[in-house]
Amino acid sequence: MPDAMPDAMPDAKVEAVVANWYPRFLANGIDWFDLQRTLDQVTDWSTWAPAWTAVADDYERLGREARAAGHRVTAAEHLRRSALTLQFAQFVLTDEPDRRRRLQERMVATYGAAAPLLDPPARRVEIPYGDDGHHVIGYLRLPAGRDVPPGVAVLVPGLESTKEQFSTYEPYFLRRGVATLSVEGPGQGEAGFGTVFRDAAYAEAMAAVAAAVQDGRHGVDGVDPGRVVVVGTSFGGYLALRHATAFAGHGQLRGAVDIAGPYDLRGFDQLQPVTRDGFRDLVGATTEPEARGLLDDVTLDGALAGLPAPVLVVHGQQDRIIDVSHAHRVVATLGRRATVRLEPTGNHSCNNLAATVRPVVADWTSDRLDGLEVQQ
Repeated sequence: MPDAMPDAMPDAKVEAVVANWYPRFLANGIDWFDLQRTLDQVTDWSTWAPAWTAVADDYERLGREARAAGHRVTAAEHLRRSALTLQFAQFVLTDEPDRRRRLQERMVATYGAAAPLLDPPARRVEIPYGDDGHHVIGYLRLPAGRDVPPGVAVLVPGLESTKEQFSTYEPYFLRRGVATLSVEGPGQGEAGFGTVFRDAAYAEAMAAVAAAVQDGRHGVDGVDPGRVVVVGTSFGGYLALRHATAFAGHGQLRGAVDIAGPYDLRGFDQLQPVTRDGFRDLVGATTEPEARGLLDDVTLDGALAGLPAPVLVVHGQQDRIIDVSHAHRVVATLGRRATVRLEPTGNHSCNNLAATVRPVVADWTSDRLDGLEVQQ
């Protein structure tokens, strides 16, 4: 762990969260000095959300003052940073569902204020699926200066991720002329307010996204519907591999990227308590045995044979959350369709190597969308 982490961390949950995700906070837009000051205020888990919320309050105030003064760029950055801080205020707050919901709602509203001010702007999209009035909710961003509709990277979050958090990953694609569509499906972020995760429901959701891209409906227009790469991080890596075939049905799929995804969840009982808690919350279970049962169908067994596109597999060999053995199983199943990047010093999602790994992911994605062959 980084030497600069605060010394006083008496609470077991705080220790686990910081040990697991300290690099993630930095890789996803939190200023190092803000992080240090925030963690200095955390004495136990009960102080986690208040400490982060106080920082978000300051950035939201600064953002709204900047917007009122006509300073668009400053307003966008401060409001976006406030939303990202709120993302981590509600991070794994499974023991306080009401507070977590309020923080998520505020994060959604704050990022919504920042979205049209970003460069390029982020356009909110809501894509209906199923028969119960549910929606995939996301943000579409189009790169500037393209004479023809760009290919699109569909970004799929994981267990504790949101579409808003991808605002720090999207620029890697946008600078390479790739549009981004960051989405939330059943159980995730704002899209999880009315529904919990089920793998079958996620399949429906991704099919609806594929249809929207194909038809240019529900605000998903301005992209080339025939050029799609699906990119998932952490549990989103599994979701990307499992459900990318929704795009293959329309002839859209050019590739898929699995960053630190599990092959399955058969080792549920061996996951860290904080991760098991997160999955229990994701599926709306009240106990771990109930959650384990609801996740029985989370497996790539039989799913990869029908994936008609190349796959980039990225995994840190020091991953303490999803062991690198999951990547080995994915690669063994895919064979020559897989391009593999295993980072010897990488942690979960290689957040501690974001400066080098994210450009690799974006380059591979851009190459696939441009029809370039990727060296195995």
